[in-house]
Amino acid sequence: MLTIEGGDHRFLQVRAAGFLNSRDYRRFEAEFAREIQRRIPPVPLLLDMRGFRGWTPAALLRDVAWDISNRKTFSKIAVVGDAGWHEWSTHAGMLLFRAALKFFRSEEEAKHWLGVAEARAPT
Repeated sequence: MLTIEGGDHRFLQVRAAGFLNSRDYRRFEAEFAREIQRRIPPVPLLLDMRGFRGWTPAALLRDVAWDISNRKTFSKIAVVGDAGWHEWSTHAGMLLFRAALKFFRSEEEAKHWLGVAEARAPT
């Protein structure tokens, strides 16, 4: 499943979970179009791939087409993952997007790199 999470207007957060098929992309593309209308691109993106297992062949083709059509939509892309191939796919994505992409194992580090980390109270 692909979902847009959170309500922080400083960045967009998308979660990819499970095994994606083309129906997931049909639903997500409509949700994404509504969300991006509320923002002024380019916007920072946090893509959370923790728990993501892969795509059907049709979904992979849709993913690549979506990436190409949104190559100018993002200012920076932080990818959070928990599998080695998540990191590899981040490097492959560098060929499709104009934005800087970087892989992280920690959401906190990813948000810090995007410049959207919450300020911590002094201890």
